[in-house]
Amino acid sequence: MIRPALALSALALAACAPAADSEPPPASEAPAAPAPTAAAAPANPPGGMTGTVSNLTGDISGLNIRVTDMGTIIDLAADALFEFDKADLTPAAEAQLQKAAALIRKAPPGGIQVIGHTDAKGDDAYNQRLSEARARTVADWFGAQIGVRQRDFAVSGKGETAPIAPNETATGADDPAGRAKNRRVEVILPR
Repeated sequence: MIRPALALSALALAACAPAADSEPPPASEAPAAPAPTAAAAPANPPGGMTGTVSNLTGDISGLNIRVTDMGTIIDLAADALFEFDKADLTPAAEAQLQKAAALIRKAPPGGIQVIGHTDAKGDDAYNQRLSEARARTVADWFGAQIGVRQRDFAVSGKGETAPIAPNETATGADDPAGRAKNRRVEVILPR
């Protein structure tokens, strides 16, 4: 009785095996190569490039944060902090400044730079004074916050001299979106 069972098993196996004269299965049907294991992965990515992620950017959302060789830069939109042509904080500014203060509390020891910027509309000298006044207002606000006020704040203004976006389009027309990006207060945290 065992012999018929063996014969049946042999027939089943033969039906599954490809015939000697058949073509190999297409690549889409071929068994996948085993996935590389973590041990097989190179220690450094190709080209030797490596990077680090600042632990300051992961916790606070809603802020424009850049990590550079200088440090971690928080761009606070002046339009969210101040009314047009003013250096007094609006009530809505509190939320943005509280988020920035939370990052300052987590930052490594060292001085904090607060730099004001304007767009290119208006007189250069006026824009310089406005950028300095806005940076001073932000630094003064930080200076009244628990866990932040003991830091040293270096305050300066760059007026319209350091834009991060064009103030005009390629055709020379006004670019309101670009000008809005340029109206900002940068808070630079140490690395």
